[in-house]
Amino acid sequence: IDWMTRDGKTSPLRSTKAAWANPRFSPDGQKLALDISDGKQRDIWVYEWSRDTLTQLTFDPGNDSAPVWTPDGRRIAFRSDRARPGIHNLYWVNAEGTGEVTRLTDSPEDQGIRSWHPSGKFLAFSANRGATGWDLMILPMEGDAGRSLLPGKPTVFLSTPSNELNPMFSPDGRWIANTSNEAGSNAVYVRPFPGPGGKWRISTEGGSFPSWSATAHELLFLNQGKVMAAPYTVVGDSFRAEKPQIW
Repeated sequence: IDWMTRDGKTSPLRSTKAAWANPRFSPDGQKLALDISDGKQRDIWVYEWSRDTLTQLTFDPGNDSAPVWTPDGRRIAFRSDRARPGIHNLYWVNAEGTGEVTRLTDSPEDQGIRSWHPSGKFLAFSANRGATGWDLMILPMEGDAGRSLLPGKPTVFLSTPSNELNPMFSPDGRWIANTSNEAGSNAVYVRPFPGPGGKWRISTEGGSFPSWSATAHELLFLNQGKVMAAPYTVVGDSFRAEKPQIW
């Protein structure tokens, strides 16, 4: 696992090699959630980088992957095929490793998890819905913002004949960035949440895996192995992005 600073230089964050993927910083920046495979199963781990300690959170023989911290840092949601091999649904677990894993969705559709709304009341994910391919979905969380939140019924946010993936809420919760192949190849778009409204294409060439900066008005994404950044401004209900540059 490497750090990369804005000048493009990298250095090891964790030097021990492993089959790890999907690292996500905790809200306070002090930990990473990630998934690691031992060759037989993939599980969710938390890495406290300042102390170089690694803690395993899930132990099921299925594949648990793509951890996403809740905004308050108390829980980590993830996708898993523990109930049906090859079909991933959504679950969450306490970030400290206490308690049991709880199921959030129960669907025959394969699902991919990506982003929490900053309020903690909505979880954005994608689902392979057959005829329309991968669509963007919203899972509402009902109840108090504390420990008593329960999953509601998922709703469709965006469904087209194209594949829509990787929905990411903006830090203020007003926008969702996502990847779509509607133009023939993957590109990054932004739409208002909860809608309605138009869309803005952010990547001028290819683009995937959008991620919002937590400290600046920049939307980052990957293109051909490079991290790109598009500065943006918001005027009223209009989203205006500048030409992406290498981050």
